[in-house]
This record gives sequence, structure tokens and C-alpha cells, in this order.
Amino acid sequence: MKRSNTLLTAALLALSSLARADDSLVVYPAVPGLAASEHYRARVRSAAAGSLWQSAFAWETACKTIEKGTDGYFETLAGWTHTYVNFETAGAVVVEIARADGQPIRSAVVHPRRKASECAVQDGKALVRLDKPCLVAVDIDGQMDTRDTGKGYKGPPIHAISLFANPPVVGKPKPGDPGVMTVKPGDTPPSDGPWTTLYFLPGVHDIGLAFPLHANRQYYIPGDSMVYGTLSNRKWADGHHIRVFGLGTLSGARLKHPEYVQPPVAGGDHVTYRPIEVVGTTDTRVEGITIADSATHSLMLVHPYLKDHPNEVRWTKIFTWRRNGDGINPFGNTLIEDCFIRTQDDSLYVSGLGIRRTVLWNDANGSSFVLSSLPQLTDRQLVVEDCDVIYSRAMWHQWSGGRVFNMRGEGGRPAGAGVIFRNINIEDPRPTLQQFFVCMTVPPPYSGQERKRAAGDLSAVLFQNIAIAAPSVLGEPQMLWGLAAARIRGLIFENLTVGGQLVTNPGFFKANEFVDGLVFRSGAKP
Repeated sequence: MKRSNTLLTAALLALSSLARADDSLVVYPAVPGLAASEHYRARVRSAAAGSLWQSAFAWETACKTIEKGTDGYFETLAGWTHTYVNFETAGAVVVEIARADGQPIRSAVVHPRRKASECAVQDGKALVRLDKPCLVAVDIDGQMDTRDTGKGYKGPPIHAISLFANPPVVGKPKPGDPGVMTVKPGDTPPSDGPWTTLYFLPGVHDIGLAFPLHANRQYYIPGDSMVYGTLSNRKWADGHHIRVFGLGTLSGARLKHPEYVQPPVAGGDHVTYRPIEVVGTTDTRVEGITIADSATHSLMLVHPYLKDHPNEVRWTKIFTWRRNGDGINPFGNTLIEDCFIRTQDDSLYVSGLGIRRTVLWNDANGSSFVLSSLPQLTDRQLVVEDCDVIYSRAMWHQWSGGRVFNMRGEGGRPAGAGVIFRNINIEDPRPTLQQFFVCMTVPPPYSGQERKRAAGDLSAVLFQNIAIAAPSVLGEPQMLWGLAAARIRGLIFENLTVGGQLVTNPGFFKANEFVDGLVFRSGAKP
């Protein structure tokens, strides 16, 4: 009897453990009124033995096929799509990817490669194991990895897919909770009132331009809600302690590019067309949501550095298809962590409180890291670390945009001290252009007009553990190009590698006489 009780207890414990593993996985159903991806289907299960498959809703964002010059979409990307699947998990999962038309998948590669413990194709479907929350893309049948999709690409549209294994969403509201105002699809949400949480119920919503955000409020978009429109505040003093969160999508797909409305909106007045812009903001968080098809810059939290009152952007995903479709500008007071950013203009402006564990992808016109806003720090550090550039492609050739690290002859003032780029993995096997374009002025043939940075040297930036998988497919040289009034001095390169080979001397860069004091060294890697 004692042995039977022991076996029964062990069995119950095993079942309990399995139940907990399954309970930690939250897979969202279809969004009522929204079509699923035309290209892929996905199922998810816990990696625990005996767990059951759950069908996950496959979202899709697409580059619209429209007449050239009518809405800012890049015509070279017309018809391209990106499918994405959001779910919550506290542990390891297995995801199955299948083509929506039933055709077999032949190959699959996860990017960043290091974030998947397994990836295989079985019976025409891709199986991916992720051991912890992370944001990845899966290249199906070598659409990106085996093709030069940058300058001169004339092949078929690329249909990508991402798996977004998010950590559990903290503080989910429930309808009926104190202070929660629910919004049904089709209803006009209240911009103010006796509520603290605005909850967009499952389905499709349209809030229009510049739905007003207010201090001390939170806005919840769950994983089965699509919200079309933009969010912003009106007053500098009304921008603090705001939270926009959930695993749903905020989309600009119903909005024109502001320069194509009538009358056109000047660049400085694009505010209302930005998916999220909060001015004067402190203690604000954007967490988990997807921002898709931005009409212009995607996310701006505007405030200078203020100690102990940070803004935070975490587990946020961004997809853009148009010019001016930039990613995140953190200004001086925002921390960025665990994001996925695929943009057709610039991805990240390097400023703020730090950038960590973010995945970057460019196709047409953008740089991964824009350096023109780099600070000069004496009391703290700005660290950009553990980031992955999975694709760095460009539709142009001899111009000042694109690349990974790009100064592009803009900005001014002394900069660089206290800035560290650490553990940056550039794994694109076929990058269009060079990775370094740190140019205080843009030399010919990359600029048809003089573009130069205002006075102030760039100095003492540490580039530590920078791994470049492959050089430019067009043979473009790595560039450091200074000015008499804006020199490049004393940059440190520790464990800089290309194709696994350590770079040890300044000859790696094409440089002019206003670049000096470069330091190359090897050191212990983490």
C-alpha cells in the first residue's frame, strides 16, 4: 500500500507539473473581424512531454502595392509581408509553422540564431523550440538568407514570419475591475472620464488620429485586439505615468503618409500621424504591443534625462513599410529592452538610458543605429548591448543612409564619452552596404551635396565584442571620416571580428586625416 501511495503521489506531481507548464502558456484566439495571414499558420505547445498543440492567430502586415509616389510605400517592397504570432510563456515552447496553402516548407533558419535551441523541418513544417521568452524571425526556404534583396533586387516578394514568445503580461485588467472602462469594437472610446484603464475588447477598433493620452492612465490592447489609429498627449504636463500595453496591434494601415494628405503636412507637424508620441513624459511604459505599418516615425517618448524617472519600452515590436517609417527615438530619458524592430527607415536613435537585447532588421532605407544624437557623458554610461542585426539591406547604393552604425554627417557638439556598444551581433549573411559609416561629413560619392556635422569631436566610444558575419555584398569599405572641426579620436575596438577574424589595425577603415588614435585590442569575451 505504501508503494502504491508513493507511485500515485509521483504521478499526481507529474500531472501537476505538466498542468503548470501548460498554464504558463497563453495563446490568443483569432481577432474577431480580422483576416489571418495569407501565408503561414502556427501552432504552439509547451515543451513539456505530452502537452497539447494550440492554434495561434497569425497576424500579417503588408507593404501595399500602390502607384509610385502616392503614399510613401517603397515600391521595391510592394507585396512583401510579415506574419507574426504573439503568445505568452514562462517556459520552453515548441512552435510549428506551416504554409497556409499547404505547400511544404523545405528549410527554416531562426534569427537571431542563438535564441532558438532547435529548428528543424519535419513533414513539410518547421518546428522551432524556444527555451525562454524571446523575439525571433524564421527565414523560410532561404528567402532572405540566400538572396541579395537590397539594391537591384528583382525577385518575388518576400514573405517573412516572426515568433514572439513574450513573458507573461503583468497586471492584466479584467472587465468589471474598479477603474476599468471597456471599449467595444465600433464604439468611440472616451478620451476622459472616471476611469484609470481603457480596455479595448477583442475585435477591430478605429480611434483615428491622435487619440489623447493622459497622465496616470493605462491603455490595454490585448492579444486579440487590433486598434487602428495613433496615440498622443496634448500637454507637456499631462504626459507622465502612462502605460500602453498588451499583445495586440496598433496599426497605421488606414492612415495616409502625412505628406500625401490634402493639404500636405509639413515634416515638423507629423506628430498626430505617429503611432505613439508622448511629450514631457516621465515614468511612462510601452510594453508588449505591436506597432504595424506606421505612417511616419513609430514611437517617441520625449523628455530630457531626469534621474530616477525613466520611461521604458519593453517587448515592443515595430514593422514599417514607408519612408519616414522610423522605429524608436528614446530622446534622453527612455530605456529600450527586448524589442523587435523591422523598419524601412532608421531603426534606433542612440540616446536615452540604454538599449538591450533588441533585434533589428532593415530592408530599404534605414540604419540600425543612428549616431547623430550621441551624448557626451561624464556622470553615467549609455550602453547598447546584446543586440542582433539580423538583416541590413538597402535599396540604394551611393547615399548617406542605411548601414548599421551611421553618423551620416548630421548633428553637432562633442560626443562619445561614456557610450559603449557591447555584444552586437551582425549576422546578416548578405548585407548590402558597410556596417560602419561614421562620417562627420559625407564624402563623395555618397552625397551629392555637402553634408557635415557641426563642430565637436567624436571620441572615446567603446565598441566591444562586435561580430560581423559578412562584409558588404557590393564591396563597400568601412568608413571613418572626420572634419577639422569635428574629428574622430580615440575610438576603441575590442574583439571586433569579421567572418570570425579579429580586426587588429586601423587599415580596416577607410579614413581621412581627421581620424586618429584608434585602439584595437582583444580581450576576454563574456
